[in-house]
Amino acid sequence: MADSDVTFKSSDGVLFHINKTNLDICARGFAPPGIETRGEVVHLTETATTLELLFRFCYPHPHPDVEAMKFDVLALLAEAAEKYQVFPAMNICKIYMK
Repeated sequence: MADSDVTFKSSDGVLFHINKTNLDICARGFAPPGIETRGEVVHLTETATTLELLFRFCYPHPHPDVEAMKFDVLALLAEAAEKYQVFPAMNICKIYMK
């Protein structure tokens, strides 16, 4: 993305170019505001499938339809949302995990 300033790499090798301002607004678990990655790639333990869903909650676009997800996909998303404290994803996952 043109406005990205941090790059994450999934456990299966997919790169995600994310806008750090969006992360600062929607999440607390990646890095405190103001921390610069200086172009380094941040390696995460989650798969690309999980991170793609998770990062979609950090942008002002329609969020993924968790109601239509298979339970195992939802469970991995919920775990990542809690781990990285992605607030928009945490609540909706909690509701559908019940």
